[in-house]
Formats: sequence, C-alpha cells, structure tokens
Amino acid sequence: MSTECGLLSGTLPEFVYKCAGIDRVAAVFDHEKITFTFADVKKEMDTLAAGLLSVGLKPQDRILICGSNTAHFFICPLACARADLVFSLMSPNFANAEQLKYALVKGEFRAIICFPANREVEFLSNLLNEISPELMHSVKGRLCSKAVPKLTHVIMAEEEHKHAGTFTLSEIYGRSNREKVDKLPNFMTWNTHKLVALQFTSGISAPAKLLGLTHYQLLNGCYAASKAIGFSDTSCICCALPLFKIPILSLIGLVSFIANARVIYPSPSPLPKFLFESVKKFQCTHLMSNAVALGLILRVAQIQNVHLPSVENIILLGERVPSDLTKNIIKQFENVQKIVNGYILSEVASVPILTWDTANTKGVGKPLDEFEMDIRDLGIEATWKGNNNRSGELWIKAIKGSKFLGYEAPYEGVEEWIETGDVVTMDEDGVIDIITNKEDLIVDNSGQLIEHWLLEKALCAHNDVKGAQIVALGKKLPLYAFIVLKNSHQANLDIILTDLTALCKNNK
Repeated sequence: MSTECGLLSGTLPEFVYKCAGIDRVAAVFDHEKITFTFADVKKEMDTLAAGLLSVGLKPQDRILICGSNTAHFFICPLACARADLVFSLMSPNFANAEQLKYALVKGEFRAIICFPANREVEFLSNLLNEISPELMHSVKGRLCSKAVPKLTHVIMAEEEHKHAGTFTLSEIYGRSNREKVDKLPNFMTWNTHKLVALQFTSGISAPAKLLGLTHYQLLNGCYAASKAIGFSDTSCICCALPLFKIPILSLIGLVSFIANARVIYPSPSPLPKFLFESVKKFQCTHLMSNAVALGLILRVAQIQNVHLPSVENIILLGERVPSDLTKNIIKQFENVQKIVNGYILSEVASVPILTWDTANTKGVGKPLDEFEMDIRDLGIEATWKGNNNRSGELWIKAIKGSKFLGYEAPYEGVEEWIETGDVVTMDEDGVIDIITNKEDLIVDNSGQLIEHWLLEKALCAHNDVKGAQIVALGKKLPLYAFIVLKNSHQANLDIILTDLTALCKNNK
C-alpha cells in the first residue's frame, strides 16, 4: 500500500474495498436524507459499475459526469473507476449548448451522466437536444450524432423525466446483478499509475484544456493534503465546496477512505441555512469553504445570532484570506483552533500549498513536502513595489513519485513541470502569495510591468467598494477601472468618484 517515497500505492476501488468493513458512516447528504456507511459506498459503487458495463460501455471508455454535491454524483466517479471507465467532472450549469458541445467533442466522451442544474428543470436534456436533435429518435445507447460523433449513451439522473434515447440513472442501477458484479474488472491487477480521470482546467484566463490524472495522483493528492491539515477518523467535515472540482473530489470525496473521516454535504449548493443546520446536527469539527462564501456565511450568522461551537478548524481553499475575515472567524466560531488557507490546482488534483498561520494573511502558504515547486522569470522588467521577495511564474511538479500526464492523448506521463500561469511572490520564510494570472499582466510600451493588483487593493479599501478590476485595452491606451459598489442605490457617486481618483493618484 505504500511506495518507496512513503506515499500510497493502489487504486480508488481498492481503498473503498479496504474500508468496507469499517462499521461507521462515511458520508451524509443531509438535504437528500441519504447516509452512506463504508459498506454502503462499496455496494453502491459495485452496483452502478456493473450497470454501466451492462449497457454496452467498455473499460477505458470516457464518461462525462455533470452535477454537484448529491449522493449519486459522489458515487458516479467511484463507480467509473471500479468499472475501469475514465471519468470527467463538470458543473451542470453550462452557459449555453455550445459550451457543452465543446466539452463533449474535446473529451471524446462515449457517455454523459446528467444531474439537475440550478437553472431549470431538464436543463441538460434541453441542451443535448439542441446539440443533437437525433437524440429524440435514437435507441438508448445507440445515439449517432453528427455534432458529437463519439457520444452514444445519455444517462439522466432526473428520474421523473424520461425521454427517448436516454437512460435514467435508476435504469442503469437496475441492469446490475450479483453475477455482473462478480465479473467486474479485477482492480488488483491494475497499475497505480493507470489513467482514471480527465479534467478540464478552469478556462478563465485561457481556453480550457483537458488534463489526465492517475489513481496514484488522486489518492496521494488526498493523502498529502489531509495529512497536512490533520484529518483523522475523529474528524467530521462539513463540505461547502463543489465536488465537480477535481481537487475537492480528491481531498474530500476520498478522505473517508484515506483518513476514515466522516463528511457531511449540507446540500447540492450549500446555502448558509442548510450549512448551519448540518453543522449543528452532526457536530462538525471542520468546515471547508472559500473566503467569499464564508464571508456571506458569517454575515448571515451574525444577523441570526448563530453559534457553531463544535467547529474547531476552518479550511478555506482557492484564494487568499482577507485579514478582516480571519478576525470575524475568530469572533463567530468561538472554539476555532486553526484556520487553514490553501491553493488548489487541477493539474495535481490537490492542495499543494497550505498555511495555518492566522497571523499571516498575505499569502496562501508554503509548498507541501510532496510537491516540488519553482518560481521562474517572467521575461519582463518588474520592480515589485514595497518588497524584495522572489517573484515570477509558479511552476510545479506532479506529486512525488509520478509525472504529469499532460493535456493531450495519449496521456503517457512524460511532463516534468506544470506551468500554472500564476504570478507569485515568495518571502524569506518561503510563504507564497498569488498575485495574478500571467494572462492578466499589464505591460507598458517600455516593457515595464504595471502592478495593477496594488491599485485594485487600494480601490477595494474604500468603504463603499465591493470589488475592483483594472484592465488595459492596449499598451498605448490608459487603464480602466471597473468598480462594483456595495450599495449603488444609496451611494453618492460624485463623492465616491472623487475619493477613488485620489486613491489612484496616490498609488501610481
């Protein structure tokens, strides 16, 4: 189970099987009133895996799973891994049909499993019919589409809505039986470095790319981060982050099988009301969220006078934690002992940088021992105002004992370094601060870097400003500031504009 470098070896289904004998709860989906013991997870995983292979899917076929924090969305990637299918996770809330089509074509997916979206009933079904009208007249499992030629199987988790050409998820479960489960692939013969998942990058600052991940990388992404945070079999974790983000699936979706922790999912889209109820009901010791969402949660908690004394640890992932939020956490959660801040990266399916120093709110932390990092020159002049820290673009290696599989087939693991695109600084103590993305840098005619993030911070310091973004349309053009006010209806715009102009002049 362990390698020469002290990390885990094995496969996802192997770890689920090893935990099946633990007589405790592994995961709770509170809004659905569904509780899975460790034995339940194994049974659900095996049943769905056998069902998927019984409808004509073959090992190593690719399946796109669109959903969020529901019980069967949690089971789906485990079932795919058990059946030796390659899974990919995405939010179901696509902007339009073209975005979904891009994902299906780019990933060459043979099947898609659709969970409800926030927008409307049958949202994904409607998008799929727009992309491929042939679906309305096709036989289940035999879609033949010009627009998405690889796609043959459409599986809908909205059980009350049945359509020609599509399976429901319950139908897939119903195709399983003991004999088919017994004939599932033997995962004990698999290499731990076998491809198990394909995941799209965020696509915010650059077009989305499809990266490959192995069993080893998902398991050890969880192991490294959970060990650093301190998860154990006494931990009860309330998760308010979406499982369709692969670092969250790795850390929280697998932590029950790595650290034997119990995980509580308040609702598919955790609103403060459901989150408070779940934390109280299950006496959660850990709360996982991000800084923006937790800020909202704290405001509601203060208004409603909510107290959550069971929470001992707050884990905030994805962005730097403002100092005022840290102060509010300490006020609102009276028994909090540790506030963990972390940087997530899809390419390593983990949280490779962590800090729990609440006195240091300037950075996202230090690299974990299992990840090697480098800060490389940007190739432009850069005088960083106010500090002499090392600066440049963050590069990172896949977790120790593996290589990055890359962004294109055949995903054979020949990449040494991952270029994150994030511009960072690192101080003398090794604490890393994320500044901006390389694609968002603004450089003037002389090649000099304009530190727009300092100006954004100055603008956001104004009491009436909720957020600010500085952009440039060209090297010769002026900078433009886009401002979002906290209360635009009651604000005196002339006074605010005068204040912001002065702030800009003082922060040149």
